[in-house]
Amino acid sequence: MKLRSFVFLWTVVFLFGGAAKSQEAGSPVRETAEVVLVEVPVRVVDREGHPVRSLSANDFELYDDGRRQPILGFDVIDLAEKASRPAASQKVNPAARRHFLILFDLSFARPKSILAARRAAKEFVLSGMGDGDFAAVATYSVEKGVRLLVTFSGDRVQLARAIDTLGISASREFAGDPLSFAFDLSSLVMGGDVARGQGRSEAAAAEMTDTLQTMASLTRARVDEYSRGRVRQLIQSFGGLGRALDAVEGRKDVIYLSEGFASRLLVGTRYTEQEQNWLLYGETWKVDSDKRFGSSPLRADLDEMTALFRRSDCVIHAVDIGGIRAETDMNNENESTFWGPKESENSLFDIASGTGGEVLRNENDFHAGLQALITRTSLVYVLAFRPEKTGKEGKFHELKVKVKAHGARISARAGYYERRDFNLYSPLERSLTAADIIANEIAVSDIPARVLALPFPRQVEGKIRAIVPVLVEIPGDRFLAGQSGPRAAAELYVYATDLENRLRDFFVQSVGIDLAINRAKLERGSLKYAGQISLPPGDYRLRVLVRNSQTGRAGLTVQALHVPTFADGQPYLVQPIFLEPANGGILLQVQGRGKAPADGAASDDPLFRASSQGLIPATLPSVQPGNPSSVSVVAYHFGPEHGEGTLKMGAQVLSEEGRPLGDGAITVVGRSPVEADGRQVLLVSFTPANLAPGRYALRVFLQDASTGRGGHASAPFVVR
Repeated sequence: MKLRSFVFLWTVVFLFGGAAKSQEAGSPVRETAEVVLVEVPVRVVDREGHPVRSLSANDFELYDDGRRQPILGFDVIDLAEKASRPAASQKVNPAARRHFLILFDLSFARPKSILAARRAAKEFVLSGMGDGDFAAVATYSVEKGVRLLVTFSGDRVQLARAIDTLGISASREFAGDPLSFAFDLSSLVMGGDVARGQGRSEAAAAEMTDTLQTMASLTRARVDEYSRGRVRQLIQSFGGLGRALDAVEGRKDVIYLSEGFASRLLVGTRYTEQEQNWLLYGETWKVDSDKRFGSSPLRADLDEMTALFRRSDCVIHAVDIGGIRAETDMNNENESTFWGPKESENSLFDIASGTGGEVLRNENDFHAGLQALITRTSLVYVLAFRPEKTGKEGKFHELKVKVKAHGARISARAGYYERRDFNLYSPLERSLTAADIIANEIAVSDIPARVLALPFPRQVEGKIRAIVPVLVEIPGDRFLAGQSGPRAAAELYVYATDLENRLRDFFVQSVGIDLAINRAKLERGSLKYAGQISLPPGDYRLRVLVRNSQTGRAGLTVQALHVPTFADGQPYLVQPIFLEPANGGILLQVQGRGKAPADGAASDDPLFRASSQGLIPATLPSVQPGNPSSVSVVAYHFGPEHGEGTLKMGAQVLSEEGRPLGDGAITVVGRSPVEADGRQVLLVSFTPANLAPGRYALRVFLQDASTGRGGHASAPFVVR
């Protein structure tokens, strides 16, 4: 776990006539000013494994590199009490949130065992996890190492889709999301019905079995030396995973689904009678020392790997997915490379115990064991202290926690790392860091991006859905801070989730920028991205992360997004769109998921179609009292059969709290013809007067005088 700093950051965003905060308060354990705190999640259980409640800060002692530290912050997170609350109301400190990584071993397990584990894991995701829990799904194979299919998320739909296929079925439309929130695009289109994929996944079981049998057949060619190499690859891959998981805030519980490997590869076996004779006559060279004593380098590698997991606050819970097995089961020639229960259990124990975990063995039904894990991890105490920094990049500091509770067992992170340069991060660490910020909505403001997202009705496959253009504005000077070299790269991640934490749509983009040409533009202006998502009616959380790929500086913007039900033929008024001059800065249009951006705005983008000549939408408009501003008003189904004179327009200026302050001085200066879908654009001039500096909103009213049908919508603006 890296040393982190925590800052309260508040940004006010107006939405549909109201004001909403883009960042919400997290745990009370946070720093102010420039104080850096380290948060230490601690679990305390009794001899039976039940959480010990009602402890206070005075019951704990905390040591950093052997020196006792004063506990400056204390928080208690009881997830059992929060279990009955809706997911949207869960406000869990990221350091205390439960993170389960479900890791399928495709190399050291038989196909039938993997399929059984797949069903158990899916049941755990759908009914075992709490609403505030996050889970991730990954696979391991000797050929491909560790593959993260879905990152830590509360989206049960994407998690279940990944478990259904384990990433080895070619029949699915995979999302190509670099942060791995989205696994299966079809589930976004279908609306995230978890049960819908059940029949399809069972029908694909035969295909998966064939694929797994082919992978398993590769293990039958050789035995010991070949197997030691395979175990070495597993340990190395797990070591990389353990190091990368430090990027995720809080404790990570890895549920490792495997049958294990032959423990004799680590600890050796007994001498045969012939080998004893060789030793008796001094012919020691005839004895394979690795085979008889185990591999010391392999044992050292395993110890280093488990230490990495402990340092990253990870615990491996190994599940023997072979279930109840008899020794005679191992005589099947098709399973000759899998060893007896004792040997495999011992190897799983070696992996789990080194991280403070345990082995769930000889159980055909893993539900009880996983449920016990849920119970043991339901209560978390979070201790915060101020560390003494050494200035040594990446230095590890050992932590030790003691508790004053008789007979209690304590589980806490083993330590923390001082910051490392972002360029030293592995690709997986970069991905996990970004995903952790987005999923937990961690306040990051090095690059304070502004976001404008507006729903427009559009017919999609016979249904009315919302096309939501998303305009992201990145301040050029903040983006370039700390930037060196002739080129820069900007990363943009936009995700929309519903109130059940299900991902409904997203787009991502990474763009290289030639600073020899564009540095001056960025220094005096901004970088603007324009993309689109598609959503059904409902309420959403829109999370937007921007990051400089070289420096690691980033910014997260979170805002609520409401998509109305677009009744056929009913009037609808889009939030007024303030327009500003297009000169200065860089504008990039995202053409689609996975496609490169292009300069300028695409003609089919409804947000930019509402622009005027030489003007583009403003993410947060700044106006001057007495000076006119151009505003675009997009109206649907306001009497298209009537002439232009039938529309009446009015306006109000609202305070930051939504209180009317008086009429807004607006004048219609132009309007477009009514289009086939009932859409009409009106260009108006708005002149604010006698307003003190601050935040306001403009509410526009529109009415068809001939029918009496009308509506209103609001948009924020700032007076400097």
